[in-house]
Amino acid sequence: EVWKDLPYDLKSDIWSLGCVLYEMCALVPPFRADDMNGLFKRVLKGQYPPIPSHYSMDMRQLIKVMLQTQPAARPDTEKILELPII
Repeated sequence: EVWKDLPYDLKSDIWSLGCVLYEMCALVPPFRADDMNGLFKRVLKGQYPPIPSHYSMDMRQLIKVMLQTQPAARPDTEKILELPII
């Protein structure tokens, strides 16, 4: 949202939590690049490598929805807490 000049809201926190959850699984940040321009492009496109295959499909799906590039497409905390994986 910062690079798109959008206002901060609770969906920004969901994005951040998705980044932390991804890094806990993959042991690397979801968005990496050689320079800021490359990082900018990857973040805006939502391009990141999949988490390791030994994690469940539910975990993959949770990270995927949390890292949606459109804030409105991300779940809120209530929806996340209702998920069976949680």
